[in-house]
Amino acid sequence: MKQKSGQARNGPPLYFSLIWLVYLIFPLETILSMPAAQMIPSLLLLGLFVGTYLYSFKAPRFRFTAALLLLAMVGVFCWLYGENFVFLTFYPSPLVGTLNVRWKRFAGMGAMLALLGAVAVYFGLYENETDIFQYLPAMLIMLTVPFGMQLTRRSNELKNKLSLANDEIARLSKSEERQRISRDLHDTLGHTLSLITLKSELAERLIAKNPERAAAEIRDVQNTSRAALKQLRELVSGMNAATTREETSHASQLLQAAGIRLQVRGEDRLADLPPLVDNMMAMCLREAVTNAVKHSGASSCRISWAKDDSGIVMTVSDDGRGCPPDDKREKAGGSGLRGMRERLRLIEGELEWRSEAGAGTQLTIKLPLVEKTKDEEATGI
Repeated sequence: MKQKSGQARNGPPLYFSLIWLVYLIFPLETILSMPAAQMIPSLLLLGLFVGTYLYSFKAPRFRFTAALLLLAMVGVFCWLYGENFVFLTFYPSPLVGTLNVRWKRFAGMGAMLALLGAVAVYFGLYENETDIFQYLPAMLIMLTVPFGMQLTRRSNELKNKLSLANDEIARLSKSEERQRISRDLHDTLGHTLSLITLKSELAERLIAKNPERAAAEIRDVQNTSRAALKQLRELVSGMNAATTREETSHASQLLQAAGIRLQVRGEDRLADLPPLVDNMMAMCLREAVTNAVKHSGASSCRISWAKDDSGIVMTVSDDGRGCPPDDKREKAGGSGLRGMRERLRLIEGELEWRSEAGAGTQLTIKLPLVEKTKDEEATGI
């Protein structure tokens, strides 16, 4: 996979590494207070230290060598100017943690441990209680940073693998669903459409010879086509047989995973809904909750239902960031909202969207309680 510019393949972004260079002001202050004979070579050595550190994030193959060179330069600084320069070990420490090869990582850890131990012994840090409390915690942090880097890297790898696995599962599920739909269409409608074709051809041949027989065949074609239409509707209904109660349960799980608190009111209004209305509302609820998770940045979400003789109203609101009045998304409505409006238009439903910057977003969906008439059920239309 192609890496973003300025980011090592398994290390922090380069700009993140640049931030820590601000702490070089302390050794730089010490160096600038030295006589010129010491200051100039010390500044050159510090410049080499910084250049090696920065280059290591651009050249992963050089990282092991860079970590050893940095540790060596820290040792030189400590030997020449005192134990306070041991804090420069914070720079090679994360580099050691980003090494992929195990023996290199352990070698870097060993070199770092040897340096810290040598400094502690050479300057007798263990003999002074003040020095122990000053240097020991920092040294422990330096030694644990590589382990933290490794844990972070492995966690990111697992997240990437999980994401790839989920994408593959979704792809396979879609492929299996396409195959199932193809089989169902072939098995359900293939025979019926073939029968319609044969009967239509027969009726065409009988029109001149036997008009009564041709009329009978045409009636059979009409009955068969109605049956085919009913089969198709049953098939489509089976594909989209989501219910609002099921989607509410799924919404609760999704919002909980996103850290958003859910409040549900009026769920008893969902009893005895027509299947078409129930399915349409479930699809709209799914889209609304998905939008809340992706874009709202909310801490809580509320879903409520109200029902009267004219229909049922579902309201989905959140306390997220909302949108300013002149936001282009409000004018365009977004592809998700357009899709909901198109679906609702099929059964004369309505969608209202209100959103203000800092005041959250509210979706109000009004659906008439559509029922099939007895004539429609009898004709299969």
